[in-house]
Amino acid sequence: MLGFLLAPVEFVLVTIYAPLMSMKALGDGKISQENVHWLAFWVSWSVLNGVEKITMGIFELIPFYTELKFGLLVYMLIFDRAKVVFDKAIDPVRKKLMDVIPADYIEKLEFDPKSFIMEMAQHGKTFAQQKAKDMQEKANAAKEDSGSKNKKSKGK
Repeated sequence: MLGFLLAPVEFVLVTIYAPLMSMKALGDGKISQENVHWLAFWVSWSVLNGVEKITMGIFELIPFYTELKFGLLVYMLIFDRAKVVFDKAIDPVRKKLMDVIPADYIEKLEFDPKSFIMEMAQHGKTFAQQKAKDMQEKANAAKEDSGSKNKKSKGK
């Protein structure tokens, strides 16, 4: 409802304030609490935006979603609670994913992302081709089955 008012403020916070503070935190080259905060913010915000993209805007149907998202942004940025969001929402999901994804996949992705992506694309292509072949065979079998039924009904 208030998206038209909150969107410009969100834009300024995410595209100006957060990057400037992140650069400041990373500029000293030391790992500090501030660095952890900004890294947690960017990971959490990126995951939220990624989920929004994957779900193709379905969250926009939730009443007051824009206001809730803005509240989360303020909570993470202004009240320095990005680490809390990361610890309670992002990290448990990451841990579950790490249990499901084979360790060799994670290792390949970390050390040679390009070859990992190419390998997964080939697996996807092979899988899709097999499924297309299976569907074509089922369609042909159904067509033959309906053709033989039509011949039997015409013969009566």
